[in-house]
Amino acid sequence: MSQHHLLHQHPALQRLLAVPPHTLGRPLSPTNVWIGTRGTVTSLHSDPSDNLLCQVAGYKYIRLYGLSETPKLHATTLRSKNTNSFGTSPVRVEADPLPAAHASAADAAYVETILAPGDMLFIPKSVWHYVRSLTTSVSVNYWF
Repeated sequence: MSQHHLLHQHPALQRLLAVPPHTLGRPLSPTNVWIGTRGTVTSLHSDPSDNLLCQVAGYKYIRLYGLSETPKLHATTLRSKNTNSFGTSPVRVEADPLPAAHASAADAAYVETILAPGDMLFIPKSVWHYVRSLTTSVSVNYWF
């Protein structure tokens, strides 16, 4: 499923979610619920805010790339002159082999993890990340 404002349509669901204390009292953007089947992919991108990704059900594979890797990722930052900038990359990070046009991405350093139910991952503002559902899964994220 692509991004959908489920919690705006069903405020009762919103009330069931506890805001993690890790947001340090900062204002939150609208909370998102991510629901997907096995194999659902969120392509490599960066977000304009700090993010807490909370895994509710199922498992997700996550890759994180530091800002220093941006040139290798053939990335574009959109709205770079304002506070709501975000980045996109055409690189399909798990392609094997990578197309010649994106070969430099193979040299980009990354860290990876698997989120399980009950896990929470902090993704700092502008850090490149890629997500793939290993099973049917549900996640909630808080941008702040």
